[in-house]
Amino acid sequence: GVPVNSRVSSKIQQLLNTLKRPKRPPLKEFFVDDSEELLEVQQPDPNQPKPEGNQVNVLKGEPLSMVTSWPPSLLAALQCWGTTQPKAPCLTALDTTGKAIYTLTYG
Repeated sequence: GVPVNSRVSSKIQQLLNTLKRPKRPPLKEFFVDDSEELLEVQQPDPNQPKPEGNQVNVLKGEPLSMVTSWPPSLLAALQCWGTTQPKAPCLTALDTTGKAIYTLTYG
């Protein structure tokens, strides 16, 4: 380090040595080159549990009938409904048992 003068206290010398150290570690400590690992095809774990139950499919409902009083777009319809029904639920997420876990409201 710095040559110690008899007039410089050890605490000041320690502070100088601390300030001389790099404040950030070199970049190579932050980045790991894992490109070779990404190229390897990972084999599924044979002990991994298999999915159970029926496969979920999209349910098709009745076709909508055209009403002339409807807004011209989905965005306009959402805006219209949101201003007239501010606390009404617009989207509900269900868990695997069919229980509502999240409900998004217009307001």
